[in-house]
Amino acid sequence: MEGSPSRAQDYSLDFARDDIMTNRNIIVTVECFVKKDGKYLMLHRNKNKKIMPDVWMAPGGKREFNEGLFECARREIQEETGLTIKNLRVKSTGNAYLKDLDQELYFHFVIADFESGELKQNPEDGEFVWLFPDEISKLDNLLSEIHYVLPYLFSDDDKVVSYKAVYDKGNNMVEFELENI
Repeated sequence: MEGSPSRAQDYSLDFARDDIMTNRNIIVTVECFVKKDGKYLMLHRNKNKKIMPDVWMAPGGKREFNEGLFECARREIQEETGLTIKNLRVKSTGNAYLKDLDQELYFHFVIADFESGELKQNPEDGEFVWLFPDEISKLDNLLSEIHYVLPYLFSDDDKVVSYKAVYDKGNNMVEFELENI
């Protein structure tokens, strides 16, 4: 058929697409909003961090190979804060593309209840602070996407939202799309 790609052309298109997919720079992460006495634990990241310096976000980090989501959240919270958590629930999932670093982040926002432990500070990462939801919404330099999903994060329902975001540099979000609301 005239104008249709030949089988060889189809293969080359698939090869090019596969090549792009294998060269992606992807990190899979979790942020865990730990609740204690009506407040949530937030991290004001150190201004010397490579990704999102001087930005407020929930504590968390990278998922290790073949690590479960809640397993990762428990490990990250224990390692970073010294706290033990319980009653974990997924509230949001999505991806963010950081143009300046050519980095894709695939993540889950998880809510958990404080179970035990003493909060330890780690100045290398930043400062941990317990805040009420209305205080979080007013933070200067709160991770931009959190502003859009905050109402869903702290709601009592079981709804999970999905979104995608694009940042051109640091915390300057230039695109955002909330799905399935």
